Amino acid sequence: MENTGKLVLRLAGKILGATVLVSLVVLLIGYFLHWNTPVKFSNGFFAAGALLIVLGILSIAGGFLQRANFDMLYAESAGQMSSPERAQRMAADITQRYGTLISLVVTGLLLIGISVAVGQFL
Repeated sequence: MENTGKLVLRLAGKILGATVLVSLVVLLIGYFLHWNTPVKFSNGFFAAGALLIVLGILSIAGGFLQRANFDMLYAESAGQMSSPERAQRMAADITQRYGTLISLVVTGLLLIGISVAVGQFL
């Protein structure tokens, strides 16, 4: 149970760090392009958030095509790995893809929330 808590906190830290990093990139782009209105910054945050959500969905979709490919499954079964080792490897790959999906979608939603806040309060 303690390990799960550490993983959730680590994921939350990565999401927060990614949100801050992408926000800084959007702010720098806005500075160099001379965005003078809050609407332009709001649009920038929204576009960045939507792009991250699409990338998250594409990351899991690409993994599905790989898992559904019979040739790939056959190639994995031709090696010296036992069935439990193969299943553990597949589970680790799936977990990594879903972790990427969760982090990108949540980061994108936070950026869209920032865009709404910028549009409403500034």
